[in-house]
Amino acid sequence: MLRTTEQKKIYIQATRAQNYKACLRLEGITAAAQTTQQSKAEILQKYNKFSQPEY
Repeated sequence: MLRTTEQKKIYIQATRAQNYKACLRLEGITAAAQTTQQSKAEILQKYNKFSQPEY
């Protein structure tokens, strides 16, 4: 039984991730085993180079 709010949050996050992977599998989509998490700065840097006007 989950007693603390933190335990409940961890359980919900894990369950949500498992359900998402199961849905992908049912749809026939194969996901990479491990995805890399990019930082917000890395993502912004990636898209900023596309938004620069070319002269």
